[in-house]
Parts: sequence; C-alpha cells; structure tokens
Amino acid sequence: MSAENVARVYARALFDAARDAGAVAPVGRDLGDFVAALAASASLRDVLADPQIDTSAKQRILVEITRGGQPLVANTLRLLLDRGRFGLVAELREAYEALAATEADLVRVEVTSALELTAAAHEKILARVAEAAGRRVELAVHVDPGIIGGLVLRVGDVIVDGSVQARIRQLRRRLATAELRGDVQ
Repeated sequence: MSAENVARVYARALFDAARDAGAVAPVGRDLGDFVAALAASASLRDVLADPQIDTSAKQRILVEITRGGQPLVANTLRLLLDRGRFGLVAELREAYEALAATEADLVRVEVTSALELTAAAHEKILARVAEAAGRRVELAVHVDPGIIGGLVLRVGDVIVDGSVQARIRQLRRRLATAELRGDVQ
C-alpha cells in the first residue's frame, strides 16, 4: 500500500473518532499545529526521526508536546510512532483536512498568482469557483512571481493552469513541433 493510502487510512480512523467525539475542528486544529511545529523545528524532526533514539523516549517527547491538546491527536501520533509510520504525519494532516472539508461540504482551492490578489479579485474567484462547484469554497492564495501572470487553480488533483508561464510553454512546444510551410520542395 502506498504511503498516501496508508495516511488516508489513519486519517479516516482519526476523522471518524473525532466526529464521534464532536471534535472534528479541534482535532484538525491541533493536528495542523503539530505539523506546523514539526516543520518549524529541525531539532524536533531530527529527534523523532533518529533510529538510534529509543521509541519510548520519543513517546515521552510526544506526550510532553501534546499535553493539553486533543487526546485523539496525541494517541494518533503515538500510534504512528509505534508503527514506524511517523513520517506520514504531514500526509495524514492533508487527508484529515480533505475529509473535514468534504464533511462540511467545502471545497478547498489553491490559487497561485504572480501578484497579491485584490479583495475584489479574491471575491470574484471565490464566487466563480463556488458557482462551478455548487458548494462552499475556501481559497488558499499563494503568490509566485515565476508564473509571470494569470492564475493557477488547484482543486484536489485537478489543476487548471491559466498562467502566462504555461502559455509560453505551450507556444514553445507548438513552435518546436511545427512544420515549415512554404514553397520549398
């Protein structure tokens, strides 16, 4: 089973338990906070990934870090560590967020633009995507000057690339494969 599929299995179990406990949002928030803290701390990542450090010592570290948070998150993290799957924690968070969004009838859309979007542009994109999807929409906006202009939209695995950079690549491919036409025989 692929790492992504394994993460989905753990995410489904965590999500179902959180829904039963009426704690979908708090569990998602704590899981997101933990993943952000892990990403921000190289020393924490190194300790938790080090095979020479005893698992029980890593468990104690997790207990301290998650103290006061959602027990479901703490238990899931310890389970991942015990089963040698701790490297999947970021994928677990993504899969959990996708399940929570589906449950809330929410579509998460990543928008990449070359410049910061104005409030009016943000609202217009939000309205157009919501109309097309028939559901509530949440935008995550990223700025990447490398796309030169236009927008790139990502909804799950579907990417709509309307960037100038993509158009230049298409033109380059067409020019490279075009036949010379003319009177030459």
